[in-house]
Parts: sequence; structure tokens; C-alpha cells
Amino acid sequence: MKTDVSVLFMLSCAEIFLDRRLVLRHTRDLPAVEVGNGIAKYKEKFGDFDISDHISERISLTDYRVNDDLGENVLEITFADHSNSIQVTLQFSSTSTGQNTIRITNVDGTLNRLWLKIAADEDEHVYGGGEQFSHFNMRGHRYPIWTREQGVGRNKSTIITKLADLIRNAGGDYHTTYWPQATFVSDKLYYAHLEYSAYSVLDFSASGYHELELWENVSQMVIHMGTASTWVDLVGKLTSFFGRQPVPPKWLNNGAVIGLQGGSDRVISIHNSLREKGVDISAVWIQDWSGKLMTSLGKRVYWNWRWNPEFYPDLKRHIKEFRDEYNVRFLSYINPHVINGSEMFQEADSNGYFIKSKSTGKTQLVDFGEMYCGTIDLTNPNAFEWYKQVVKDMLSFGFAGWMADFGGEYLPVDDTMYFDGTPAVEMHNFYSEMWARLNKEAVEEEGKLNDTFVFMRSGFGKSPGHTMTSWAGDQNVDFSYADGLASVIPAALSLGISGMGIHHSDIGGYVSLICMVRTEELVLRWAEMNVFTPIMRTHEGNRPYRNWQIYTMDTTTESFARLTSLYHRLSPYHSFVTEEMATKGIPAQRPLFMHYSDDPTTYDIQYQYMYGPDILVAPVLFEDNYDWSVYLPADQWVYLWNGTEIFVPRSQDGTGMSVTVKAEMGNTPVFYRKGSPWSKLFQTFVKDEVRHGRAPEGLSLKLLLNEPNIFLFLLLRKIFWYVFFNV
Repeated sequence: MKTDVSVLFMLSCAEIFLDRRLVLRHTRDLPAVEVGNGIAKYKEKFGDFDISDHISERISLTDYRVNDDLGENVLEITFADHSNSIQVTLQFSSTSTGQNTIRITNVDGTLNRLWLKIAADEDEHVYGGGEQFSHFNMRGHRYPIWTREQGVGRNKSTIITKLADLIRNAGGDYHTTYWPQATFVSDKLYYAHLEYSAYSVLDFSASGYHELELWENVSQMVIHMGTASTWVDLVGKLTSFFGRQPVPPKWLNNGAVIGLQGGSDRVISIHNSLREKGVDISAVWIQDWSGKLMTSLGKRVYWNWRWNPEFYPDLKRHIKEFRDEYNVRFLSYINPHVINGSEMFQEADSNGYFIKSKSTGKTQLVDFGEMYCGTIDLTNPNAFEWYKQVVKDMLSFGFAGWMADFGGEYLPVDDTMYFDGTPAVEMHNFYSEMWARLNKEAVEEEGKLNDTFVFMRSGFGKSPGHTMTSWAGDQNVDFSYADGLASVIPAALSLGISGMGIHHSDIGGYVSLICMVRTEELVLRWAEMNVFTPIMRTHEGNRPYRNWQIYTMDTTTESFARLTSLYHRLSPYHSFVTEEMATKGIPAQRPLFMHYSDDPTTYDIQYQYMYGPDILVAPVLFEDNYDWSVYLPADQWVYLWNGTEIFVPRSQDGTGMSVTVKAEMGNTPVFYRKGSPWSKLFQTFVKDEVRHGRAPEGLSLKLLLNEPNIFLFLLLRKIFWYVFFNV
């Protein structure tokens, strides 16, 4: 079906429509296009960037002329300044499949800044931007598109972020993310994707327009757009444009992926103990398979991507035995950086496979925090194929997947030289997309796409078409809305509506700094939420021995075992949801408005989600809370844990209503649609033995005697929050 491109123009005003949607409005007072010049500075340390820009000129292109003689559904407008000495051409085109493009060309080569205004309504809702942890509705905010570390705390008003900034300038902000993507969708039911890899900004702060701000090389760029009549059709078109993720391996549904480390003896011992206590396990993830390195950040992996036989003796035999005896896989870890001094570093360095320093012509070493590394230059075809083989070797060894960590976050732009000559400011973001492509190609070429679990935290551009599954990265071990348990919900929703439909998070979080310590309550609340996501996976964190683990107390393990059995029980529904994502492009975790678009309240809800079309999830996000408010759109709902039916009538303004439920530990508030074809499966949860009323373990004598280290840090945490009034 064709999409109509039409224009309404007058003496000093032009309006461009796509499918009767106003997408661009130009007047002399508010020109659609501006150009200029600026000088940017990109200051990087440990993946955190301090970026500034000095604008020397900004020129409004007030005049325009239209060329509509280029064929059906093609329209060209040239904008110019008063003297007609500076021109920018926008060519609008549409194909029979409904794919629309705005191609921007003819920009003067002396200019390095461009601003384009997209028409907007004051009350419009806008979503996407890749993975955004703070605001699902991006209206009213600016979003720099620059991949980087997300930062600790991500809220400049909190004591945690202030201390992180003070200690290492690592505090982060509302917009900092591993996966920025210049993609957004509007409640006018259109999507827009900017194909441009240098620094850009999605600015939604103005009431009458959205502004795209582009830095550096602005000689040409493309905006892809699509429209639809429903949200489901819209995300379907967007994911069709990017390419959709494959269905994750079915064996993941057998239970939790357990993150363990510390060598063969420790891993096998904990695995056996967990299994004896009834924990359903699908895989064991050993991120330190290549060795370990102790730093001030905690215990880290030794970045030499080859098996360390001293740390994990007989690993190949253990991999086979676990699969044959328990149907449990082993997973590993890799990233595109190699530590200086390692065997693999020497090989890559001698072959010229690393990104180089402009000033020396030698391998550029980047400080990752007490470890200096080279980064594989993925623009070098030989390096790309060599590293793809390194990834394939993990499959040959017996691993059924891995965390493909990092991407472009740490890549500096000063004194950086790539093999193919691409400027560093254009490769910084794009590198994450290339890293995703390498991993997927390696798995595809080995014929194991649907049997391998590869999860990534970083992305950009068209990464959704190359990434198999994603995870939310390194959250704090707390309940905070900016960087803890709560933050992974808008992260999943924003990334899902940006085209990446399979998302999950580390159970219990990862970052433990200052006096942030993981509690039993956090572990179990996080785990009970992850039951209703495509993937259930634990992580011991960056400081395992001071933080609560799923094996810290027998009671914790028993509670976690019940949750893994519930996740396992949902296997048929997990498969349905992920297959729907792979065939139709609908994200597994989706906003309520995707199925209740007539309810205006749903457009501002970011801490609840639909899991598939039939389950509504409202996780408990505060400590010591056992009553929780849930918003229900108009429908017939059933509370999963006791079978209580609630009929929510449609009000005059289309809204539903809020209800308060008892939210015992282990029973995250979940409702399902009464008319769901999966009702028989959901009804089995009522028969489940619900352990009511167990308070989470805290500073007890039992903990002191069994885990004095954790007791000490929990005590320090309590004192810290008391002193700082739980800011």
C-alpha cells in the first residue's frame, strides 16, 4: 500500500504530510532547516563522556522552492538563506511498501551543524530513543545519541550520583545509556529513524516541534519513516525495516541462567547445592572462564578470550557432563577488547588488528580501570574475520552462548585511527552495531542461531536487526527509579518500541559501590519480576562476597527455587510471546497502550507492562511494601495468585481504574485477561503453594553467624541511609 506524500505551500509557508500526518512545517519565523558551525570537545574517562559544543554560527534557511516533477510519490524541497548562497535539499519519497525516506543533501561542505524540525503537537507522546532508563515518554527532554557507560545512579540530585561523580566522575544522567538509538515513535502512529552515526540529539523539549540536531559531517543523511493504523502494525513495520530477532533457544525456558564464578570446584559445588534445593536451571554462566583480575572495582574477568585450564580444569568434560546429565548448558563471556600483555593481545597486535593511535601509528591502549586494552578494529576485514573465528571457537569448545559485552562505549575520538579511514566521531556509535553483527554472523555461519543464547548491552542504529537478545547492563543493587530495579522497566519498554523485542536484566542488579549492598528482598523482588520476562538470569555482581546471593541462605534458595519453577511452568507462554516477536515484531514486554490504545492513562505508564498480549505485570518497586497499586484498563481481569476476577468498565473518558492488591514476597502483582486462550495455564498458579507472610531476612543473628561479611556491609548500608535520610 502506498503512503501519500503531499505538500501544502503558500508564499512563506510549507507543510509536508505523510499519510495525512503533518511531519514538517516551515515558516520564515520558524524555519524547518537551520545550519551552522560548531567546535565539539569529547572528553572521555572509563567510558564516561563530558561533551561540550561551542556554536560559532547558526543560519536560518528561510526561503524554499519546491520540485514536484520527479515522479509519483517523490517531492523535493530546497531551503536557502536570503542570499541563496547556502542551500539544503530535502527529498521526500515513498515506496509501494509504505517505506518513506527524507534524504538530506546539498549541504555546504564548510558547515558542520544541522537542525531539522519535525512538526509536533503540544500534547503528543513520543517513545523510543533506544534504551532509556529514566523517561519512557521522552516529551520535554533532550536525548544525546552517544553510546557510553550509563553511569552510577543516573540522577544528579541523589547522594549516590553525587558521590560517584566526586570519586570518578561516573555518576551519569537521565539520558546516559549503553544503547542510544536515533529512533522514535509518535502517538500519531508514525516512526522515524535517523541514519547518521556521528553525534546527534533528539530534542523533544519544544511544544510545537521535535528537533533533530546533527554534529560533524552533515553533508548527507537519511530519515526513514513509516506509518500505520495501529500500534501493533507500527512496530511490525519498524522491525521489518530493521530485521527481527530470532526466537531464543527453547532450553532457556527450562529454568534460570545461573551466573557463577570462581573456578570449577566452586561453580560445580554451588550448582549441585542449588539443584538439590529444587532450583530449575537452564544454564550456568561462567564469565571468568578466561581467568580473573582483581581491581578496585572488584573482581573482573581477565580479557584474554581463551579457556584458562588452571582456573577451570576439565571444563570441556564438565560442559558435556552437565548437558548429558542435567540438560544444563554452559555460557561464557567476551567483549571486543583484549588486555595488554595477554597471548591474544600479542597475536592481534602483531597482525595490526587493533584500532590505532593517530599520533604513534601503533595500537591505541584504552584504560578500562586498572587494565589497559586494545580494541579490535572491526573496519579491518581481516580483523573482523579473525575475531569472528575467536567467537566461533567458543561454540566449538562447547559453550551454548555468551555475554557479548561492551561495544563503542569506551572508544575515544581523539587520536584515534581506523583501518578504513572512517573518522572516529562517526565510528564511536557505529562500532556497537558492527560488534552485534559479528556475533550474529558467527552463530549463523555455524548453523546455531536458534540454539545459542547471546546477550548484549550495547547498541546503536540498526542494532535491532543484528542483536539476538539484550540485557539492561549494570544497574545498582537497589530499588531506585533512576538506576535500580525500577529503571529496567522503562528500559525494556523503550528498547522494545525501538525495535529490540527481547530484553532482560541481572537479577539483583550488578553495581555495588560505596554502601550500596544487595539485600535478600531486592534479590527476590527482582527475581519475581523476571519470571514474567523472556529470560531469567542471575549475576553475582561486581563484589559477590558482600552482596546477598540466591545461595546466601537456605530460605533464599527455597524462595528462588519456587520462582524458577513458576518461570518453567510458563514455558508455553514464553515460547508464544517470543515467536510472536520473531514473526510480527511485537516486543515481549510492551506498553499497555499497545493493546489499550483508547485509554489515555496508559500513555503515561512506565512502571507496568504487558508481557505478551494477555499478562499485565506491576512489579513492587519499594522496599518493605506488601500492598501495591495496579492500574487496570477496561477489561475483565483475573488476579493470577488467587483467581479473583475484576471487571473494569470503560469510563466515559476511556480510562480504567486502579486497584490495590496484597503483594506477598514471591508474588509480584500480575493480572491476566479473563478471555485469554492461555487461561488454563494461568489458572494453575492459583493451585501453587503460596508462601504468605515471610519477611525478608535482614540483620539477624543467623546471618551474622553464617555470613558475617554480608552482615557487616548490610549494617554499614543501614547507617549510610540513615545518615543521608535515604536520599
